[in-house]
Amino acid sequence: MAFVAAVVATGSSAVASTTSTPMEHVESEPAVESLKPTGVMLIRLLAHDLSPESLAGVGAEDAGRRALAWARAVEASGADPAAALGELLPPTAWFQARIIGERDEPDLRSDARITSAYGRAYADILAVLDQAREAAPALETAIETVWHSSGAGSDRPHDLSPVLARSDRWIPGRSALKYSHQYALDVFFTSVKRHGAAETGPAINSISSGIVVSTADDWDGGDKPSLYRSGGLSPNAGNGVIIYDPDRHQYYVYLHLKSVGVRVGQMVASGQSLGLGGNTGVNARKKNHGTHVHIEIHDAEKGAWSSYRIRDLLLSIQ
Repeated sequence: MAFVAAVVATGSSAVASTTSTPMEHVESEPAVESLKPTGVMLIRLLAHDLSPESLAGVGAEDAGRRALAWARAVEASGADPAAALGELLPPTAWFQARIIGERDEPDLRSDARITSAYGRAYADILAVLDQAREAAPALETAIETVWHSSGAGSDRPHDLSPVLARSDRWIPGRSALKYSHQYALDVFFTSVKRHGAAETGPAINSISSGIVVSTADDWDGGDKPSLYRSGGLSPNAGNGVIIYDPDRHQYYVYLHLKSVGVRVGQMVASGQSLGLGGNTGVNARKKNHGTHVHIEIHDAEKGAWSSYRIRDLLLSIQ
């Protein structure tokens, strides 16, 4: 940058000196070349082009080109692009915003107005809602490009796996779903261990392969909004994991976990343990509201699956 600053500062005299002495002009070329970013600097610049702020409104073709440029720079540094994908992922609030549908937005806006830690957590999600909607298609294209170009999914099972061992779970009957979530499914545990108000359930397994895009293991709260203090994917979600499956273009969401055993950016296989079931989250912590894992599936383009469709899927892979 010193070379460029010197030229700008001296103005026309610098131009005159370089044009009147050809040899000096030739010798200055390496200085210009040295300004090109390399190594870590180049990776950081290319990563910035893949940030949500830079990807808002960007088309799939452009997003794919940016992702490939970043992946090649990472490879040139001796690292695995798929293993480094976590460096490109936005924070937890962003992915919570990503899966908020229009039907959920009024509740989000209402919760965000509450003047407490509970309300501030939802205000953080609301703050990135528009950006998430604008940048998500390009970011998902970038993730898929790196995933497939690096062969990350080639050594992982493509079949879906049960979220819980058959002996550990009970799936509600179809007729019961009309009284519960319409766009999520609560799969119940056959037994839990209790320590005060907290529950510890069985191992929760990933239904699909993919990359962990969001996770939280630090929920601290109670059974009503005023008792929420901090942490979790959100106050009501509690501890949980969100996985993006680049092959199916789907998000898989697992909420209310006691503990989480995977990290953001980690690649997981279907059937891999994600953590232990629990009852974190304000609503799940209420008496007689725990003993289940809350599951959501979202198509990247078409939105949330109905509880009926999730149930049918889980029963088909038991």
